[in-house]
Amino acid sequence: KSSLIIPFFILLLSINILIFDKDFYKQEMPQYEIYKEQQENLLNYFQGAELEGPYSEKERLHMKDVRNLIWSSWILILILIITIVYTKNPKKELYKGGIYTIILTILLSLTLLSFSTSFTIFHKLLFTNNLWLLPANSLLIQMFPERFFIQSTKQILLYTFILSLLAIILANKIPGEKHDKRT
Repeated sequence: KSSLIIPFFILLLSINILIFDKDFYKQEMPQYEIYKEQQENLLNYFQGAELEGPYSEKERLHMKDVRNLIWSSWILILILIITIVYTKNPKKELYKGGIYTIILTILLSLTLLSFSTSFTIFHKLLFTNNLWLLPANSLLIQMFPERFFIQSTKQILLYTFILSLLAIILANKIPGEKHDKRT
């Protein structure tokens, strides 16, 4: 059922919208002006450019892992789009998917209650190494302290919630039978 994959599609899309939102970095990145060049280089790197800058070897390897995750997420997004497009009852599936995404957003918002623990679990699930465990004086930690990731999580949750509402609204605009609220 595509209604069950819609939340993952919306969540991945929200994450990628945030990753490439330069205005978010300007607003939420401490000392943005100091690290502007490195931040822009990272975004270019995520799109395929070479990573430049005074990063340690461990930071470079971690950023390579991050880039691979971003690229994998885009491939998954495309697969999910194809799956959603070819659903039998798009109105019903989109409506239910929007509802499921709101539920997922509420559940994921609980990660903010113990962010450090959630951040660690997230990294242990997505990375097969400990390269993300960087020293406090590393450039990446200086550029992106915990506060930045807390704000990022809040923004991703906001995007996810808004996109889930748009999915529900779109479902109600699609011609055809009304969705059956009992299913």
